[in-house]
Amino acid sequence: MRSNRKRESLRFGNVAKSLITCLSIAAIGVGYVWQKNQIYRLGDEIKKRETALTATEKRNTMLAAQLAQLKSPVYLEARCQQANLGLVAPKETQTIRLLEPGPEWDARFLPAVQPAAQKTAKPAKPATKVVASR
Repeated sequence: MRSNRKRESLRFGNVAKSLITCLSIAAIGVGYVWQKNQIYRLGDEIKKRETALTATEKRNTMLAAQLAQLKSPVYLEARCQQANLGLVAPKETQTIRLLEPGPEWDARFLPAVQPAAQKTAKPAKPATKVVASR
């Protein structure tokens, strides 16, 4: 071993290793702090959006109840009487019942298309739809 190290010059390799090590540690520290900050910001954003979602769901429920009230027959009749519109429910003679096509329609009116096993089956009663006329 040499007795006098003061006269020994610095080697580039040692300085480069030390500098790279320090910069790596600093970069890791800055990255850690930046990621923690991002996590905090995302947490705040999630909390704000959850609050907004809750408020929107509450408002949606309130509006759905209001819509149901406005669509109720009792409310509609009361509004018609207030406005003196003279609207009344149609009489039975003023309604026309129409058959609504469905699977039973095919079974009833297109027997040639159905297989032999289904021809013997009794078709279900067709659905009806009420249409009011003037």
